[in-house]
Amino acid sequence: MPRYTVHVRGEWLAVPCLDGTTTIRWLGKEAVRRYMKNKPDNGGFASVEEVKFYIRRCKGLGLLDLDDTVEEALEDNEFVEVVIEGDIMSPDFIPSQPEGVHLYSKYREPEQYISLDGNSLTTEDLVSLGKGLYKIKLTPEAEAKINQSRELIERIVKEQTVVYGITTGFGKFARTVIPNSKLRELQVNLVRSHSAGSVGKPLSPERSRMLLALRINVLAKGYSGISLETLQQVIEAFNASCLPYIPEKGTVGASGDLAPLSHLALGLIGEGKMWSPKSGWADAKYVLEAHGLRPITLKPKEGLALINGTQMITSLGCEAVERAGAIARQADIIAALTLEVLKGTTRAFDTDIHTVRPHRGQVEVAFRFRSLLDSDHHPSEIAESHRFCDRVQDAYTMRCCPQFPVLEAVVPQCLCLNPSLQMVFAERAETISGGNFHGEYPAKALDYLAIGVHELAAISERRIERLCNPSLSELPAFLVTEGGLNSGFMIAHCTAAAL
Repeated sequence: MPRYTVHVRGEWLAVPCLDGTTTIRWLGKEAVRRYMKNKPDNGGFASVEEVKFYIRRCKGLGLLDLDDTVEEALEDNEFVEVVIEGDIMSPDFIPSQPEGVHLYSKYREPEQYISLDGNSLTTEDLVSLGKGLYKIKLTPEAEAKINQSRELIERIVKEQTVVYGITTGFGKFARTVIPNSKLRELQVNLVRSHSAGSVGKPLSPERSRMLLALRINVLAKGYSGISLETLQQVIEAFNASCLPYIPEKGTVGASGDLAPLSHLALGLIGEGKMWSPKSGWADAKYVLEAHGLRPITLKPKEGLALINGTQMITSLGCEAVERAGAIARQADIIAALTLEVLKGTTRAFDTDIHTVRPHRGQVEVAFRFRSLLDSDHHPSEIAESHRFCDRVQDAYTMRCCPQFPVLEAVVPQCLCLNPSLQMVFAERAETISGGNFHGEYPAKALDYLAIGVHELAAISERRIERLCNPSLSELPAFLVTEGGLNSGFMIAHCTAAAL
């Protein structure tokens, strides 16, 4: 018997069909009938027959012909959306697909894997995981460490040892001992209560995938006490691209990303909303079921393990680092072109100058300029044309480009993948509550990154001004012929100055 999950006015309904010859129109009417049955006022309708609607796939939002049969138009267990004519969208309505739906309609499940051990993930790998280019698996070493730390948690529970967050409440309730029969409920309540702290639009699928991947990577370190079984379920959800609803706002930094990570955990236990390319947004339990997955049943300590950390700050920071790196490389190329056009000298990029002040970013930028500009391998005709001119040095905006590296010291700090509040040291047979969840390290690194990108924009604007100003460039004003009749790059420079 084919079965479909149908979205009607923000609610999800499971609608079985007797056979594949049922029409799309019948599916829509049956979904509306079930919707009306659940409403005290019948949803404002007198009868199903008066409701006019059309139906579209959740994946790709393609319209369906109401006269087609379900076996012709749909796959078994597909997600569809009934759109009722005349409805005005509520401001709280969550569309079945995020912006850029055309990108997700063509999603293809990746075949390659990245192996995580908790220590070797790079920003480039993380961005690739966010784009859905890879699946995840654990290394054998990571699995062994996870099992060792879990054994210690099981022993604590069995011996009824009083340990914060495992056999006690949280925060002010740290002295309240919880009986063993309530320990699972304790973890679920923790996730539910802390997920009340985030608001706003959901993160994009790419950013949600990055956040989930980074959380898996931290748990792979083997210090959280999560069981291998539970972590494998998290990995299965990632590999199926089942992504919980994680609001954009709610992290407080000082306590890590408790609220956003609680939303992450909420979807994994089958509550709240979840998205996949197959379903769009739907109730988490339906999305997991559609991919053959079970909601996670939290064991003692596992709720705490899932929500403690700075993975929202860090994953967005890693994305920013990758974007800033691309911008910085482009800026160096553009600056080199500007230097060439303004007949500048390459002397300021001499190797010995930058060896004296050994900042890695400065050395790299100078090397890039030497590679791009006049060299034995790539002689410059422009440089040759003023080899014997009387210019001593160039303006700061060209001469000091190496002293404006964007990424120096940021990458290693941004990748400080903080484990959690309470760390499990299996080799010491001990759990220790500390402050590794704090967001100070990535916050400082990203503040530095923001300063660096700002400075890159400022020096770029000054170079644009130099190119457009004939008294500085020896070029036509605003780089245009017939100035006056034509304004050239006048407004381009004004825009750069405004920004």
